[in-house]
Amino acid sequence: MAPPGFSPPGYSIPQRYQHREAPPAGVDTNTRPYFILFSYLIEYFKISYKTWLMWRSYYELDPHLRHWGLWLKESSLYKEAWETVIVGNARYWWSHQIFFFALGLGLYLEQKGIRRNIKYTWAFMLLGQIVAISFATNLFFLTLLLSPPAPPPPSSSGYYRSKWLGPWLLNLVAILATAYPALLLADEHYWHHPTAFMPVLLAPHIALLALPFARTIIPARYFNDNDVAFTDKVYNWMWALVLGNAGFIFLRATYTSYMYSGFAGISNALLEHPAVSFVGFDVIFCWVTWICWYRTQIKGVRHAVKDYSAGTHDELNDDSSTAVGTSGYDGGVRRR
Repeated sequence: MAPPGFSPPGYSIPQRYQHREAPPAGVDTNTRPYFILFSYLIEYFKISYKTWLMWRSYYELDPHLRHWGLWLKESSLYKEAWETVIVGNARYWWSHQIFFFALGLGLYLEQKGIRRNIKYTWAFMLLGQIVAISFATNLFFLTLLLSPPAPPPPSSSGYYRSKWLGPWLLNLVAILATAYPALLLADEHYWHHPTAFMPVLLAPHIALLALPFARTIIPARYFNDNDVAFTDKVYNWMWALVLGNAGFIFLRATYTSYMYSGFAGISNALLEHPAVSFVGFDVIFCWVTWICWYRTQIKGVRHAVKDYSAGTHDELNDDSSTAVGTSGYDGGVRRR
């Protein structure tokens, strides 16, 4: 039995999952929730167009000045959507969480994806920013399950040293460039500022794409990823930093929203506007995805450790033999 973490490619999917029957027809799969999610996005486009058309009709302009091409040209859909999602304490309670789920995906892309030799990790992050973070996270987890396991780390004979200058520094910058803007966006000053809102909003989007895009441009030999133990230690600290910041901002946003409108205001905000619903359900799907992934990984590790321990015990029992010592009696028995 191969030890946990260094199993052959056949073990990339746990055997207990390989021969399961397909779910019966009509059972909810990953498609239906995202159909509901994207329906809110389409509804937001409809509302934006109707609002634009209402003002056009107010001034009694000609019909050829009301077509949807002018709407796309004259409307800043991206800015309007994020202003709608963030402005308001209850709405911010939902929207701020997506920044940290995106940050968690970025860390996992580097910590797990690169070791599994998954190419184009930037595509998952870009897909998450354009479509939905939960959608990209689910696709990445599926890619992890279908990819060969990580190869054994190189021998630690002293050739590889723990270098503090490594690609993880860009992830550290991404953490700072995501957590701090997420905190700033809770301030009403940025909600209504004509120029400061977009730079603060775009900072996390750019920072989270920096390292994935750098890996596509810079040759792999320039990235110091060989010291697995050191890299794991660094990423454990960065995960603690991310969770600490996320917990602090979450508690702060919860207190502010509760004092302003109570828990009813938080729950009602989810369906106030299609843009808020889109981001809010994306957050909910992220919670479900990470909880399920964590539970399956914990179970997988426990089963692997249990199987490995049982296999080691059987090998010791099968291979053990006795050798009588020089004294010629059983007191000199040795196990080998």
